[in-house]
Amino acid sequence: MGETRGEGVEVSREAIAALAAQAACEIPGVVACHQSPVESIASRVKREFLHRGIKVERSDGAYRLSVHLRVEYGVNLPSLAREVRRKVKEYVEGLTDVRVEEVDVVIEDIEPPAG
Repeated sequence: MGETRGEGVEVSREAIAALAAQAACEIPGVVACHQSPVESIASRVKREFLHRGIKVERSDGAYRLSVHLRVEYGVNLPSLAREVRRKVKEYVEGLTDVRVEEVDVVIEDIEPPAG
């Protein structure tokens, strides 16, 4: 379930998901990491790891993350997705020393405008 790197430190997929969620939620325009009920059920059926709106898959020594988000109304989605990809990859790799091959961004929901 974990990945051993460097000096024998094992990093669980749950810890990687928590770090990815923390990084994504720091970006302006992101309301929360959000997991739809359908995605949660589908992940259980497929035996994928999904935690706090972050899907973590491991292949050939690298990780692929899918970040499911609820975002603010009116935010520029392509710019937001680029920033989430960059920040999550940089944050997870910097704190864990695991290799993040890809970060997919999935907009699950948009916060309705106030008023």
